[in-house]
Amino acid sequence: MDVGPETSPEELPALEQSTARGGLTLLFLVLSGGLMVGAILHQKEPVYGTNDASRWNTVYYLVEHGTYEFIPNHGAWWGHPKPALPRDIPPFGTIDMIRIPDAQGRDHYYSSKPPFLPTCLAGVVLLIEKATFGAADFRQHPWFVIRTTLILTQVVPLLVAFWLIRRHILRCDDSPFVHAFSLAAVTLGTYLTAWAVTLNNHVIAAAACMFAAHAMIRIWYDANRQWYWFALAGFMSAFTAATELPAGLLAVAVMVLMFCKDRRRTLAAAVPAALVPTAVFICTNLLANGRILPAYTEVYKPGGWYDFPGSYWSNPAGIDALFEPKIVYVLNMLIGHHGFFSLTPVLLVCLVGLVVQASRTGSTRRGPAVLVLLLSAAVVAVYACTTKNYGGLCEGFRWLLWLVPLWLLFLSEGVRALARSWAGRFVCYAALTVSVISMADALPRPWSQSWLHRLFLQLHWINY
Repeated sequence: MDVGPETSPEELPALEQSTARGGLTLLFLVLSGGLMVGAILHQKEPVYGTNDASRWNTVYYLVEHGTYEFIPNHGAWWGHPKPALPRDIPPFGTIDMIRIPDAQGRDHYYSSKPPFLPTCLAGVVLLIEKATFGAADFRQHPWFVIRTTLILTQVVPLLVAFWLIRRHILRCDDSPFVHAFSLAAVTLGTYLTAWAVTLNNHVIAAAACMFAAHAMIRIWYDANRQWYWFALAGFMSAFTAATELPAGLLAVAVMVLMFCKDRRRTLAAAVPAALVPTAVFICTNLLANGRILPAYTEVYKPGGWYDFPGSYWSNPAGIDALFEPKIVYVLNMLIGHHGFFSLTPVLLVCLVGLVVQASRTGSTRRGPAVLVLLLSAAVVAVYACTTKNYGGLCEGFRWLLWLVPLWLLFLSEGVRALARSWAGRFVCYAALTVSVISMADALPRPWSQSWLHRLFLQLHWINY
């Protein structure tokens, strides 16, 4: 099978020249987009679980009541034609809630999630209500409002991110096999496709991360010095960090790299653009909780915001009450029941590409490969030290999803290295098959146990 000539990174075609190839792109985008939208529309209940319910509650209170506070007995159920469960209309039942007492000792309840993203989503919901001239009211029509918001803020940006990844894959290799395999893996072989159907910060952060990476590639490799590329890289890297806190490492790296290329445009365009999401992140935390730091700093703290009568987090159970050795935790995070590689082994093909480029002396892509590996290792270390529950009851280790676009940028190198032999092509197909199975298993409900988690339970290797 023809896998194309060995192409040196120094001989990569211009990005504009590479866009004429890749006729399968639209097909795979339609397939993945149709799967995501279909799964969103198929869900009968407005929310999937307590995690997204917590964020939707914040959006609801901002839109309908102008506050971040979960107001008790506000009358949202009054006038409803029939008795409804908390999962049918807002506010939705959730365990992701904190209590903050005021100076007079009165208790006030809020979402435990950072308010930055719900604030942005509240603006989208307001636009939807205005566009429908008030016919789509969040309180009366939560299903329509939530589904429309998910499609606009998660599916559409993710499809754009897929398209950008495809553009960079096309410029790295001339092989039709590498193109087709990579497009299938990008659009159907990771958990990003499955997680786009429920509100979360990970998919939005992944899309923003890819937008920042694309701008950096235009600056660093294509010698683009227009101010808007610097502004886009600065804004999107800071937006990623505001949405996914460990991505602050990415934002710092992007700023340093841009400063090395062009100090004037970095200071004049990138820094002011990055200050916008940074300022919004700080202001929303101050408005909601009265602190700059998010509520996560109070978790498991006696007498803290999570510790109040009736709080689930005062006495967590199951996977939320684990105290596993760190080595076991990291192994399960990477190759176990929540494995970054075991559930979506197509990322192992990306790892091959990363290692190939990182070890190639003189390659212009060596630096980015090393940066992605170091950034990923640092993020894994952060979560290994600060968490213990694998992100809760969910498919895959969701806290690493925002890194996936950076790995996919090196997928074509991994495919090309493996596809030169029959055994290597078999490995590629096997990795893609398992990855698509994992994605399809998660698509109906990402807030559930993965197939590998269920297998570990049946084999009695774990009891949570």
